[in-house]
Amino acid sequence: MQDTFQLIVSDLLESEGGFAHRSRKADPGGPTNFGITQRTLSAWRGQSVSIQEVQSMDQAEAIDIFRAQYWDAVRGDKMPSGLDYALFDFAVNSGPARAVKTLQAILGVVVDGVAGVETFGALEKRNLRDLVGKLSAERLRFMKRLKNWPYNKNGWTRRVKDVQQRSFELIKSPASAAQSLPVRDGVMPDGAAKARGEETSAMSTWLTPEGISKAGVLISAVSGMLAGSGPLQWAFAFALVVAAGIGGYLMIQKERMA
Repeated sequence: MQDTFQLIVSDLLESEGGFAHRSRKADPGGPTNFGITQRTLSAWRGQSVSIQEVQSMDQAEAIDIFRAQYWDAVRGDKMPSGLDYALFDFAVNSGPARAVKTLQAILGVVVDGVAGVETFGALEKRNLRDLVGKLSAERLRFMKRLKNWPYNKNGWTRRVKDVQQRSFELIKSPASAAQSLPVRDGVMPDGAAKARGEETSAMSTWLTPEGISKAGVLISAVSGMLAGSGPLQWAFAFALVVAAGIGGYLMIQKERMA
């Protein structure tokens, strides 16, 4: 009997499509084939690869990479059916650590990007359909904060919706939901662009609760500078501005690396 990975990898390949080399603004992943970027393939082979090598990579190698670097990274074999696919697709599109951290935040456990005993213990008490729905919603919310959202919003929205629906089917009946979907060589669906944290816009980061808090400190400091008359008050307010500015920069970097 096929394992779950084999049942759902064709769905992922259908979402990712074949070779494409879009602009960096639209897809920060650069040259990509079957969802595998030039950088990922280089790391996998242990040496720098050319665009031509990305284009000539075969599907079997892509599947090996998917299993080792994404499926195994989110512990797909241990995840319940349906949630495994939603988490796996999220990982391929935005990175395994972000996918697992998002799930952990929903579960209310330690957010460290590693699915361990605490994460799986929390899963046992939750409704899978509800979890998939929340994971999909958080995934889309993250995408909307990215600078390349305007170039990919239709495709990403459709992809998240399709993955959610497919995951619901797998929850209901894992075996009967298995289908063999054709992979379109040479075609990259418009939902296949990478949605990575490094493309998070600075403005969207400032609009998070942490960002709003730091913005409040900045506003308070500036107000103090404008209202104050003494050098000591000005110096204190200036120090607050500098501290909040550094904190804001570190916050943005943390968000992009998460």
